Amino acid sequence: MAMSRLFQTLARFLGNRRGNVAMIFALSLLPVTLLSGGAVDLSQAMNARSRLAQALDAAALAVGVNTSLSNDDALDIANDFIAANYPGRELGTVTNVTVSIDDESDTVTVRGEARVRTTMLGLAGIDYITVHWESEVQRARQRLELVMVLDNTGSMGGSKIRSLRSSAELLTEILFEAADETGDVRIGLVPFAATVNVGTQHERVWWLDPDALSPQHAEWAGGTVEVETCTGRGRGRGRGGRRCETEEIRVNHWDLFDQVRNAAWQGCVEARLPPYDIDDTPPSVGNPATLFVPYFSPDEPDIGGYSNDYLSDGIGGGVTERLRNLLKYDGAWTSEYRTNRSCTTTPVTPLTTNRRQIENAISDMDASGTTNIPNGIGWGVRVISPGEPFTEGVSYADDEVIKAMVILTDGDNVMSGRNTDLMSDYEAYGYAVDGRLGVRSSSRRVLSRALDDRTEAACDYAKSLGIRVYTITFQVSSSSTRDLMRNCASHSSLYFDSPSDEALEDAFEMIAGDLTGLRLSR
Repeated sequence: MAMSRLFQTLARFLGNRRGNVAMIFALSLLPVTLLSGGAVDLSQAMNARSRLAQALDAAALAVGVNTSLSNDDALDIANDFIAANYPGRELGTVTNVTVSIDDESDTVTVRGEARVRTTMLGLAGIDYITVHWESEVQRARQRLELVMVLDNTGSMGGSKIRSLRSSAELLTEILFEAADETGDVRIGLVPFAATVNVGTQHERVWWLDPDALSPQHAEWAGGTVEVETCTGRGRGRGRGGRRCETEEIRVNHWDLFDQVRNAAWQGCVEARLPPYDIDDTPPSVGNPATLFVPYFSPDEPDIGGYSNDYLSDGIGGGVTERLRNLLKYDGAWTSEYRTNRSCTTTPVTPLTTNRRQIENAISDMDASGTTNIPNGIGWGVRVISPGEPFTEGVSYADDEVIKAMVILTDGDNVMSGRNTDLMSDYEAYGYAVDGRLGVRSSSRRVLSRALDDRTEAACDYAKSLGIRVYTITFQVSSSSTRDLMRNCASHSSLYFDSPSDEALEDAFEMIAGDLTGLRLSR
């Protein structure tokens, strides 16, 4: 009986499966945990691989823009950029970095590994996952023509103009040092404010209209004046009497500069009438509207509170009569600032292979005046163009040359509207009342919007020529100006908003990297 109960109890124990469920679960828990934890470890390794790729790409570009490096120097540069782009706080540790420079193919290859400590896979004896990456860059063999169109207005004063000089010099240094041959890189400079300065060495050259053929000469005085010339003596007319003839002549800005003592032309020019204001249509005597007119800021009337009143009008009457009294200039004395008001920038530097020349021009830049972006862009196009007035640029059809333009501004377009009969200060587009911008208004907002429209047209024109346009806004608060400059660039990726000095330098450095023709080949 007792033996029978023992066998029955043993049979029930062996047939009981409840304990197996717990055992099976316990046995399966470890691989399930390893699989889920391993997925996390693998995800971390892929993140590390992505960051490693970015760091090695940056390192390869940095080595590539420098020429004549020893292997040790190349490795030092690569490690510095890897450390900056893959800092110690990131997952894993970068090891086994190598740099190879192939002078035959002009390529730079940077290889490296990232060793990532695992969390759960360590339970299976896998303590690390090592990911690999290789970046290769190759210099393009095209030549480069670059013009920098840089804001030199008053708001750029102090540390901002110093930062601009430093960043522009950095771009210049990188591009010239990356050149394979002397002459492969040519750089020009267009400092702009309310006007652009072409340099006094061009005084009275044919394209600066020495004969006053352009209708823009003294537009503020009606363009022409009547001059009476008398011969003979006495008051009677006829035989032996006094004879007088009246002749209508066109006023010439050059003559006005000659008449006023101590007030020589300082090199600035007025904007041509649209559409010539923003394009590179060559100047032609046969088409006077294409000629350039020396900038001459007229003496404004003694009445009405005008800001550039520097001579006695010598007559009564209204604003028009006082402006048109040109006799007051003959033998008058005034300062060069008055007749050259709004001519505040250093001269344009045409395209040159002379690094020292362009660096000196950058160093000379100063900050003064208001902002006229389209006028700067127009002269940027003329500097890089093969046609007059500057002829240093190669043909646009030359496929071996990259033509590029960097445009920087720190603020909105400005044409200073005034509640006077003239509606504005006298600047590159003359007085607002003359309507050269297509509007007649004393509203600063309306005039600035018109300049924005010309800026958009200038950028579209430059891009239509195949010029690669980079744009930079430097500490600009206006979203509309940022949008304007973003749309101005050849591509949104070629626009850089720089809220700080450091960001500005980074922008110029990134442009330098792009312009050296470096491209990731794999």
